[in-house]
Amino acid sequence: MRRVLAAAAALVLGLAVPASAAGTGGIEVSPYPGVVDGKQVTAFHLTAPGKAAWALRNTTGESRTGRLYAASATPDGRGGWVIGDAGSSPYLDLPERDVTLAPHEVRVSELRVRGDVEREQHAAIVVEVRTGSVVARAATLVYLRPGGSGSGLPALPVGLAVLVLLAAGAAVASSQAAARRRPATPVG
Repeated sequence: MRRVLAAAAALVLGLAVPASAAGTGGIEVSPYPGVVDGKQVTAFHLTAPGKAAWALRNTTGESRTGRLYAASATPDGRGGWVIGDAGSSPYLDLPERDVTLAPHEVRVSELRVRGDVEREQHAAIVVEVRTGSVVARAATLVYLRPGGSGSGLPALPVGLAVLVLLAAGAAVASSQAAARRRPATPVG
C-alpha cells in the first residue's frame, strides 16, 4: 500500500508545473508584466502610495465568472497567511466586483495603493470562484513598503524635533532682540 501511495505522489508531483500566478476555477491574478529582471513574479512589491499593473486571466476554453476584491493579509507565524474578507485592506483601492472573462481572455488593470505606510504592510488581491455551493478562493500577496510622499520617519519623533527647533529658534531670536535693546557698555 505504501508503494502505491508513494508512486501516486511521485506521479502527481512529476506532473505538477510551477505556479505562475494565484488562481482558482480557471481565473488567475498576477502582477503585470509577470516577469521582472528575467524572473517570474507572483506577488506585488510596491511602495506606498503608488500604483501597479496587474493581469486577470482566464486559463480555460470556457467563460469564467469570479468575484474580485482587496483584502488584508497577515502572516500566521507558521509560514502561511491569514487573508481577510472583502474590503478589509486599508491600503488597496480595488472595489469589490464580479467579473466574467471570455475563454482565454486576459485583462490588464491598474491597482492603486492609497496612503502612506511607516513600515512594511501586507494586503492581497483575492479571486473567488463559485462552483455550485463550493466557493474557492485564491490570493495574490501585495507587499507594501514605505516611500512615496512620506519620509519614512515616525511622525511623533519628527514632530517633537520640529517643536524643539522652533523653540530654540524663538529663544535665539528673543536673546538677539534683547541684546539690541541694551545700551552698549564702554570698554575701558
